[in-house]
Amino acid sequence: MDTNKGFEFPLIRTEIPGPESRILSKKLKEVESPNITYVSGDFPVFIKKTYMMNVWDVDDNRYIDMTSMFGVSAVGHTNSLILDILKNAEIINGMGDVLPTASKVKLLGKLRKIMGGGYKGILGQNGADAVEAAMKTALLYTGRHRIIAFKGGYHGLSYGALNLTWSKKFKLPFKKQMPVITKFFEYPRDDIEGDFVLEKIDAYLSRLSPEKRPGLIFVELIQARGGVRVAPYRFIQGLKEIADRYDILLGFDEIYTGLGRTGKMFAFEHYGVKPDIITLGKALSSSFPVSVCLATDKIMEAWPESQGEAIHTSTFLGHPLICEVAASVLDQIKKDKLYERAERIGRLLMGELKELELEFPGVIKEVRGKGLLIGIEFRTKGMGFESMKYLLKKGFITLPAGENAEVLEITPPLVITEDIAMFFIQQLRRVIKDELT
Repeated sequence: MDTNKGFEFPLIRTEIPGPESRILSKKLKEVESPNITYVSGDFPVFIKKTYMMNVWDVDDNRYIDMTSMFGVSAVGHTNSLILDILKNAEIINGMGDVLPTASKVKLLGKLRKIMGGGYKGILGQNGADAVEAAMKTALLYTGRHRIIAFKGGYHGLSYGALNLTWSKKFKLPFKKQMPVITKFFEYPRDDIEGDFVLEKIDAYLSRLSPEKRPGLIFVELIQARGGVRVAPYRFIQGLKEIADRYDILLGFDEIYTGLGRTGKMFAFEHYGVKPDIITLGKALSSSFPVSVCLATDKIMEAWPESQGEAIHTSTFLGHPLICEVAASVLDQIKKDKLYERAERIGRLLMGELKELELEFPGVIKEVRGKGLLIGIEFRTKGMGFESMKYLLKKGFITLPAGENAEVLEITPPLVITEDIAMFFIQQLRRVIKDELT
């Protein structure tokens, strides 16, 4: 048993949810919009504190987090180096565009360096901010407003980003207020499907005059919320060829996959294709609100020089404290080579999960992913959600994914140990055997 602080095994003291969580659930329903937090008799638990891999709820139950809280805590929860930044902060202000600080210069400089140079950025507070900056950048550079995106994709829920998000459950309530600017194509499962989709995209573009063509092709290299669907290698290569041939920008949404999650610093390294535009967030933030849209110098120069008031900004853009946190995250990922750790432990988890796939073929349809972004697709709709609740009772925090919650998503902090990974496999096997078969 690993007893290092922050890497302790689960300890469940009460029923799940415990009495304090149940009280808070009732109070939350009285004060929050009913659509924000899912509340039922067996969900959620309310978090009291976190450290590295561990999460404690208000009833003092201790959990292992296998989600990084949607991938944000790549360097571990309440990371000590991040805490030092917060304790020693001398600048807390919110005018990062008008009166910037050295912290913003440092962060954007580090991002430029890890991209290999040649990229400039627009900071934001969340993934949707970065996506909308990418949309605006593409429009300014190409002069064309239409976009190609993919079924199953998730790019955020603000109005701009929602145009690129596929799921109709997010769109239908607000359809009357949304313009139609996106052409969706299938997201292929393999190279053969990929070739077919590429042919359809090519045929679509060939029918359009140059001024009517989209200005941007925007794609997730792994659709995380969409069920951990991995883009085929040949498909991404083909998208690059099509984008170049039709003078369209190629953008990668790496908000979930970027910064070590897939076993490389960026998922695009698996494909040998560098994007014109890329969006990053989640792992960059260490649970603080920050994201970035990066584009090549040439493309970013399409934005007009500021004349004193930016045409795209926000109050907290370039917040110095958050820029310091994000810069520290980048340093830790590089210094500790957490992308190599993600590859190594991801390979271990994938091997063990493939064994479960063979052991329970009637329950598990497929295990897929890269690095520490892994999806377990069940044969029954909703099983990802049900397995999440069973695992919570055993002390593991997980998340469902996929259009019908048929996938269990595994995205632990990149600091996860082999002991914890193997213990998770043991408990998952028990859940499948005792509850899902």
